[in-house]
Amino acid sequence: MQLIIRSFEGGFYLASITDSDTHPETLCQQHGINYQDNMKFRSLGTIRDYFSPLAPRDIWLIHSCAYDEMIGLVSNEKEHRQPLYWYQ
Repeated sequence: MQLIIRSFEGGFYLASITDSDTHPETLCQQHGINYQDNMKFRSLGTIRDYFSPLAPRDIWLIHSCAYDEMIGLVSNEKEHRQPLYWYQ
């Protein structure tokens, strides 16, 4: 199971779960979580607390970054992926 968190300007995050074995809605419902795809959150701490009953091991924070272009560097990466180790 993967928890994908996308960071956006304006201080909000969209979180979604992917699982190859079961539908995310079914998996979350079994753990008492009301899940909808691309749920909006205001902080990473809130996301961590919300999904703690699932304790996903594969968590990625993804954010788009234009800073390289802003300071004149060439960047082929459209987004940066950073692993998070919350539940280990």
